[in-house]
Amino acid sequence: MEEVYITLGYPNCVELSKKSRTFWDMLKLSDSQKNAPVGVVVREGIAKDFIREFLPAGFGLKGGLIFDAENKRTSHQCDAIIYKGVPLLDFTDVVVVEKEQVKGIFEIKSWIDQPLIFGPKSKEVDRNPNRKLAYGFKQMRNFLSAEAKYILFAFSLSSSSADAEFIKN
Repeated sequence: MEEVYITLGYPNCVELSKKSRTFWDMLKLSDSQKNAPVGVVVREGIAKDFIREFLPAGFGLKGGLIFDAENKRTSHQCDAIIYKGVPLLDFTDVVVVEKEQVKGIFEIKSWIDQPLIFGPKSKEVDRNPNRKLAYGFKQMRNFLSAEAKYILFAFSLSSSSADAEFIKN
């Protein structure tokens, strides 16, 4: 598996990093007011282009909503949804898909650290799974079938913990 990553994944990761850095440098050079929503959309676009390169034929990838017909509910907005088949609604940049079509949901972040995932940790209170991204995951889990994945995609990660400890958490 490591050879596959070195051959296919690493060059794509380098390209992803270059695109993100170029966008960041452009924003730093700009005299105009910084617009956070525009930055979010651009980074989500960069991430989706990166992810799309690894999808097999027959799978789609767009941001949008998931419709759960059985429970008559619609999800919150998803940064990126991997789905199979024809969406219920398909627009240029957004889809609405049925829960059964969903193979994965991506939460895309420019930067992330441990407290953003679970909330702050102190000696008195352990990490709270009902806060931050962990809570968002629990909410979206209702819109995923058993085999679908909820994936956190971050351009930059910061942690005071060792990698192995962070992954375990």
